Amino acid sequence: MKYARNLDANEILELIFTYLTEVTSLRKHDEILIVLADMGRALTRADRCTVWVVSDDKKKIWTKVAHGMEPIEIPIDSGIVGTAIKNSQKIMIDDVYKDDRFNSEIDKITGYKTKSMMVIPMYNSDAEIIGAFQAINSRNEKGVFDNRDMQRLMLASTYAAETLASAKLTQEIEDTQREVVFTMGAVAESRSKETGNHVKRVAEYSKILATAYGLPKEQVELLKQASPMHDIGKVAIPDAILNKPGRFNDQERKIMDTHAELGYNMTNNSERPLLKAASIVAYEHHEKYNGKGYPQGKSGEDIHIYGRITAIADVFDALGSDRVYKKAWDDEKILKLFREERGEHFDPTLVDMFFENLDKFFEIRDTFKDDYIDSQNKEEETGNKIIALGAYGTKAKGFGTSSFYLNKENVIDAGNLLVAMEEESAKIENIWITHSHLDHISDIAYIIDNYYASIDKTINICGLPATIHAIQKHFLNDLIWPDFSKIPLSNMNGMCINYREIELDKEYTLSANESIRAFKTDHTVASCGYVYKKGNSAVLITADTYSLENTLNIVNNDKSIKSIVLECSFPSHMELLAKESKHLTPKLLAYMLESLKRDDVNLYINHIKPSFIEEIIKEIGEYCAKWKPKIVKDGEIINF
Repeated sequence: MKYARNLDANEILELIFTYLTEVTSLRKHDEILIVLADMGRALTRADRCTVWVVSDDKKKIWTKVAHGMEPIEIPIDSGIVGTAIKNSQKIMIDDVYKDDRFNSEIDKITGYKTKSMMVIPMYNSDAEIIGAFQAINSRNEKGVFDNRDMQRLMLASTYAAETLASAKLTQEIEDTQREVVFTMGAVAESRSKETGNHVKRVAEYSKILATAYGLPKEQVELLKQASPMHDIGKVAIPDAILNKPGRFNDQERKIMDTHAELGYNMTNNSERPLLKAASIVAYEHHEKYNGKGYPQGKSGEDIHIYGRITAIADVFDALGSDRVYKKAWDDEKILKLFREERGEHFDPTLVDMFFENLDKFFEIRDTFKDDYIDSQNKEEETGNKIIALGAYGTKAKGFGTSSFYLNKENVIDAGNLLVAMEEESAKIENIWITHSHLDHISDIAYIIDNYYASIDKTINICGLPATIHAIQKHFLNDLIWPDFSKIPLSNMNGMCINYREIELDKEYTLSANESIRAFKTDHTVASCGYVYKKGNSAVLITADTYSLENTLNIVNNDKSIKSIVLECSFPSHMELLAKESKHLTPKLLAYMLESLKRDDVNLYINHIKPSFIEEIIKEIGEYCAKWKPKIVKDGEIINF
């Protein structure tokens, strides 16, 4: 055996300085443990050295680094190391085979012969034991450790404990930052009806491009962790704009575009590298290579590389994903856009790298699919969804009243068409009215008033005879509002509106595989609900009603109905008002739902009065939980 000589004081200090200088450049726990173990072995003249760490639950000790051995995890009170930790005791043994505490099984497995051993506990600043330093087989002439070795091991353990505590704190801080960054990114996406998988995909796409671009490994990882915050500013954008199904008008677009600067302002004051990177990503991912982006109008390489990379990652994912306002593009169309926008929207070098790594992009997209969006895509093949443009029982700030988007030509009710659809509302051909109350018909007036020049086809107002008569006599009567049935379209191809009286329980064809039929409901004026069918499935919407007897009879007997949308307007303590005005409370709703004989339909609740929203939602949870109701919000997709 080659014996180790004693070190003098200067050599000891130089050793410690050398190893600790190396440790300061490390971040990974395992790498730190290796360097500390090497330092302990050098200081104590040991053949092998192990740094043991107490698990978070204080039940085990483990090491991923033991010279010449595989990672080990053992109960905290086992063996000589466990004894030292349990009893807060320094232990030095000349021959471990004469000690009952020694576990010889490890020697049998590894073929290594242990003889002498030193163990010393490691403490943090709160005097808690966080692990132990173990030295095995002295390499001095006698083959045993002495007090000088123990003192040096104590010195090593002191530095090791401080290093491990600092590393753990640093790791916890960095982990917390990453978690906060990712969570906040996911929150921003979830408010805009997008998913946490969007930010996961953008993070992975960014990593691919950053690596291909040749960024240092540390920056690649930093960008991957920061990119989920690219749209964090969306948390400050109003829901009515964020989740609007139609296109933005100029004012709404200006508000939406502020999210880049808002995100920057939320994060740029931090000195943490991760949040600094996040602020850059948030601020610059909407800049364009040709200088026509926002918010600063930067161009070329004046745009930070983080912004240029995230721009490609974000656009690729956004175009390939369903959103509340659009369907996903097909791949051919997406790739065509990237070719056209090379050097315009996007950095040309990065676009080339994007195409070189396209298979990796597709692999990530497949790995982190949006499950709920995939489900919607399957349903989209048969058109099995509608959108609640307005979901509440009256107009209020941030709340739209009743209207449902069936397809671009057909809607049910006209309570919130203008805000939700803007100019797209000019393309509506049929408005199927449930009854004549103002909150269900008001936007008939405003659509024509705002988009008269854009409307090129007569809009059919479809409803029961009594409903049509009420609108003609009391609303569009040249007194309250112009009678649009007498005003020609701007192209002179007919009048602005046409009244179309419908019959209960009669099927009206909308397209080759779409139809709608009205059924009788119970309200204070003549009223109906509608069953909208597409393909082999249907959704039933009651609008305002009290008795559900007819409604539930239809649902029980028509298996094509997969979802039902019912009203619940008032809290249960206002039952008298609810009955007089022919509306429902959660308690009344639960009572009537007992007649529902099916457990395979989805139940949606709408028409809640905003001033009672918290109380009603709580009561729905109490009274109606067994039907698993979903509370509908403005912009909500209803699948069937």
